Amino acid sequence: MNTKQILSETYNLILDTSVLLGYFMNEGQEINSLLEEYVFTQESKIILYGHNLIKTELLYIICREKGMNDAEMVLKKIESIMNIISDTWLFKKAADIKCRYPLAISDCFSISLSLLQECPVLFLPEYELSRDTIEQINKEYHSKIHLI
Repeated sequence: MNTKQILSETYNLILDTSVLLGYFMNEGQEINSLLEEYVFTQESKIILYGHNLIKTELLYIICREKGMNDAEMVLKKIESIMNIISDTWLFKKAADIKCRYPLAISDCFSISLSLLQECPVLFLPEYELSRDTIEQINKEYHSKIHLI
């Protein structure tokens, strides 16, 4: 399933930190135009979900690159468009995923959130998230992890 098809067929979505950073840091990723068309528009039918670790990562990474003022501006934008789900609901499933797979804890929380919301989670390619690992997690947890 390609990214455009995923975005056109879903009503709930999780975007990994790397996808959000690429968008808000204007990194010119191929996905950015699709995000503009399907997610970050007034007409969007997609509800965006996130968790506090995404907010933490966005804040410190943008702070390092552009300073705290820019980081806080991006965080305010994110908070206005993203439904943040409390870690209390996610930590056990995230811990279970982390126990079984050598992934970043934030990635485990994103996958856990996608399971809770029964929706796709989009990641940019990462060393830890090989296609084989994604296939195993998708099969084991019935998740909808997609590399874009």
